[in-house]
Amino acid sequence: MPELPEVETVRSVLSRDMVGKKIKTVAVTNGRVVRRHKNAKDFRERTEGRTVKSINRLGKYLIFGFDDGTKMVAHLGMSGQLLRAKAAKDPKPKHTHIVFTLNSGGELRYVDPRTFGELFVSTPLVDGQAVEISKFARLSIGGDGLALRAAVPELAHLGIDFIEDQIGWERFAAILRSRETPLKAVLMDQDIIAGLGNIYADETLYNAGILYDRSAESLSTIEIRRLHRAITEVLTDAIKHRGSTLDDEQFVDPEGRAGDYQNLHQVYNREGQPCGQCRAAILRVIVRGRSTFYCAKCQN
Repeated sequence: MPELPEVETVRSVLSRDMVGKKIKTVAVTNGRVVRRHKNAKDFRERTEGRTVKSINRLGKYLIFGFDDGTKMVAHLGMSGQLLRAKAAKDPKPKHTHIVFTLNSGGELRYVDPRTFGELFVSTPLVDGQAVEISKFARLSIGGDGLALRAAVPELAHLGIDFIEDQIGWERFAAILRSRETPLKAVLMDQDIIAGLGNIYADETLYNAGILYDRSAESLSTIEIRRLHRAITEVLTDAIKHRGSTLDDEQFVDPEGRAGDYQNLHQVYNREGQPCGQCRAAILRVIVRGRSTFYCAKCQN
């Protein structure tokens, strides 16, 4: 599943290419990917004729701001891709479910073999309604995250985004000390921390030198500070390298380019290979149906 660095990579490319472009027509061939709408026609009516004014990201979600003030949200799910085409005649990949034709003549295509992803236009709150923003996100002391949650009520539940929100280690410590669950589960819970998934949870824990199954509330102050720093450093570095493209080559940016952060993975998908620090073999266990990679010597 694309995680924060991959989605941020998509946002960066589309921001350079699509802001200021007008959506001329929209074709939806699979209603499952617009399932929050009553039908595909409703989705088309809310997107056709709109000009893209901004593209933001929160957690694993992309937020397209339109000229009429509405917001279109895209979540890539397990296998979704947003791909640019210079012309309509360019061959469409299999499993292309939505095509946005732009006034410039090009297209933006949503491709998703497994159809777990979705696109929808956010429903504004009626007068008098208030957005109930995540109690974890409210610990933020700055950044654009709170404004994005307020603008898109459907995303108000998302927890701290370490790129879009600002949170010091002390407030991060308050979150961890309130959780008695295994640390990796806390890191991957989108209602607590938005954007981390299996890849970057493993890489972050290795970077911080902490085992995946430690109870979150058991961490010492030093460990919390190491983890706080590791999350920011790993995500920032992964964004710099345009995310991770694994062996299935499922993730590519809108121009079809793969990421290269997978070449810098310390533990993820490296079972049996030597640890870069101690040379012990990287181990893999299955936790809640998902692979977890770690070094038993470097993580305690």
